[in-house]
Amino acid sequence: MKTLNKIAIVSGLLVAAGITHSSNAGQGCATCGGYFYTAVSYTNNYGIPNYQYMSVGPFADEETCNQAVFNDYGNNDGWLPYEGSPKCILIYESDYEVHEEIIDDWNGSSGEPNNPGVIVDEAVISKIAELRKVYNVEEYEAQLHVLITDPNHDEDEDNHVKR
Repeated sequence: MKTLNKIAIVSGLLVAAGITHSSNAGQGCATCGGYFYTAVSYTNNYGIPNYQYMSVGPFADEETCNQAVFNDYGNNDGWLPYEGSPKCILIYESDYEVHEEIIDDWNGSSGEPNNPGVIVDEAVISKIAELRKVYNVEEYEAQLHVLITDPNHDEDEDNHVKR
């Protein structure tokens, strides 16, 4: 009977540990869904302004995200919450790459974005997601990653590579 009780207690602890672990699984996972905000870093190099943008998150809920935004104003790391776009937007895991495309476009342009509200425009997000499918961007990014991480990789060994 003592053995059965020990097994039950140990099993309960393992289950509890698994639940605790899974509830924190999204913390720090940049491609997981959750609440994000956009941060901006501004530098002025001899009269040439340079803006860099990034997504910060994910956060489990909007309140936690808003607290992070508030804390970001005073941490002196060179990044501030971007005032031109909405704060703490919910990004689904399936839309993460689309939002990164928007941030990349902003980083590739000079100055501030012409249309910062686009980051929450569902119609635009859907169109970008469709473009990614039409142009097979995920396959391109996968092959690019292989090329960067293993320049001597033989494409002929991959059965899925299309020419």
